[in-house]
Amino acid sequence: MTSWQVQRLVPAHAAVYQALRLRGLKEHPEAFTSSHEEDLARPLDAAEARLTDSPALPHDAFFGGWRSNQLIGVVGMQGRYRQKERHTATVVGLFVVAEARGLGVGDALMQALLRHARHCSALRQLDLTVTAGNDPARQLYERLGFCVWGVYPDAVCVNGVYADKVHLALPLR
Repeated sequence: MTSWQVQRLVPAHAAVYQALRLRGLKEHPEAFTSSHEEDLARPLDAAEARLTDSPALPHDAFFGGWRSNQLIGVVGMQGRYRQKERHTATVVGLFVVAEARGLGVGDALMQALLRHARHCSALRQLDLTVTAGNDPARQLYERLGFCVWGVYPDAVCVNGVYADKVHLALPLR
């Protein structure tokens, strides 16, 4: 039995979600296209809006891994809503705190997200990016069935160091 659980995040979780997201952006700036500085300037209501169910954004969902009352991991899915790409969504923001790595939290978060995605009848495909060299994350995604379809050279720059982003996709149907 695990000492933690996964659940869908709701607006009441906004403060802890925002704090954990900021921690991930600060500790691993190369792993995310968002920056700590930019997200630090966002008000709490931006996090609340992100975690609020909306009929206009039916594919958007965020999940958290909890140990007791502490959020130890997060992942999200954001749909695309332009007419020609409504059948796709992007996995965003997977982060698990260092002290909880190796417990299967990232895998459980992704499994919850995939279950949710497969219940969205209009979705046919998920995509995501992973920074080149982040082998544990890439191995997780590939183990779940995501396949590499391309590489974006020099996609992010952190402190003058450029890194590629590897693009992966997973058909849902």
